[in-house]
Amino acid sequence: MMKLTEREPRKVYLERFVIMALLLIPSVFLQGVRSALVAVLSVLSCMIIDAVCCFFRKKRYNIKDSAVPFWGLAAAMMMPATVPVGLILLSSLICIVIGKHLFGDSDNIIFCPPAISTAFLLICYPAEMLYFPKYGEKVALFGEYTGAVSRSIDYSLNLHSVPSQSLGDAMMGLVSGPVGAVFTGIILVCGICMAFRRSSSGAVIAPCVFTAGLLAFFFPRAGISGFQSIVYELSSGYLAFGMIFLAAEPYRIPQKTVGKILYGIMLGCTTMMFRFFGQTEGSCIFAILILGALCSSFDRVVENVVYWKKNYLNTFEKSKTNIQSGTVKLTDTQEIVLPEKYRYNTPPIDSKITKIRRTRKNDEQTENDEDKSEQKTTLSFVAKLKNARKKSKDNSENNDNAADGTAVNNGELPSPDKETSETVNEEDKENEQK
Repeated sequence: MMKLTEREPRKVYLERFVIMALLLIPSVFLQGVRSALVAVLSVLSCMIIDAVCCFFRKKRYNIKDSAVPFWGLAAAMMMPATVPVGLILLSSLICIVIGKHLFGDSDNIIFCPPAISTAFLLICYPAEMLYFPKYGEKVALFGEYTGAVSRSIDYSLNLHSVPSQSLGDAMMGLVSGPVGAVFTGIILVCGICMAFRRSSSGAVIAPCVFTAGLLAFFFPRAGISGFQSIVYELSSGYLAFGMIFLAAEPYRIPQKTVGKILYGIMLGCTTMMFRFFGQTEGSCIFAILILGALCSSFDRVVENVVYWKKNYLNTFEKSKTNIQSGTVKLTDTQEIVLPEKYRYNTPPIDSKITKIRRTRKNDEQTENDEDKSEQKTTLSFVAKLKNARKKSKDNSENNDNAADGTAVNNGELPSPDKETSETVNEEDKENEQK
């Protein structure tokens, strides 16, 4: 079976985009054509801003990048149908500039781009983002909405009051809410289909839903039963939409299966902790942002645990059984071999190749340095040779002087006065003959 990350990213995001766009069908039927306009405007503005950013960064714009329209549609799905056009453009600007290009590109993103823009709008513009048109009223395509508005199920649960909507209406999206994130039942079916299609990670979705449901069952926020609490919690605060479409992106989650399970459990726990101890709506978005920056840490934790089990726990158990069986005898001194991972005196090897650009000046400088080093070695060798010769000469002269002194004392050599007298007599004889 093909792994999740082995598929081409463009095809994965395109498939997720098409499945998410299906949520516009009930939204247009229940809220009017304005919801489709919000989605189209968000997608187009994200693509235009992405092209402008690529132009200023002097990079080639890839119109086939399906991640950008997917992020634009995801941001639109979490907005109400009555959102002003200016906020749609601001959301697209934050989503692309900060979420994508600030970190380099689609391959280097740390936080989910639509989660960044939605969190910004929830904090800065709560009146425009948290008040939805009343169920059953359609929003006009153009112009300001003047009809009745209402709050979401998450607002009622934050007040510890029982929501007025029934369980069936909450699951089917027949309540007041955003453009597409309100249809919980359809979203769960889409999640199952994407998990079988390998365009979303079931190892993240299942633990997250199970953890959030388990906490909601034992700790309901209102005076309702555990089962009712599970349905209301999943249907409120972008929880189902965020888990399936934002948190389970195939290229932003841990790569190991155990890491994905830990990531899903922590996401469900963090979301419910925000809901239990905070009053902010849309807590799932903030949990996705926090845990999105820690995705690689889950893989690192799994690797360290496996390494410890392999090198320490298994080694201890093996040594224990060998000692008990008598195959190994304990001695006073025993060699302890540290694993390669904990050999602190060994410098790390990063396997990086450093390219050095060779120039003519650098080559000449290296040649001059080599010549100077050779001259120094020859000069030092000549100096040592001269010193050795001088020492040998001094030693020979000392030996000759010592030999002359011994010959004079023994009477073997004539004295200086006798030699001079003999030379004088010979000169007189020569003169007489002449």
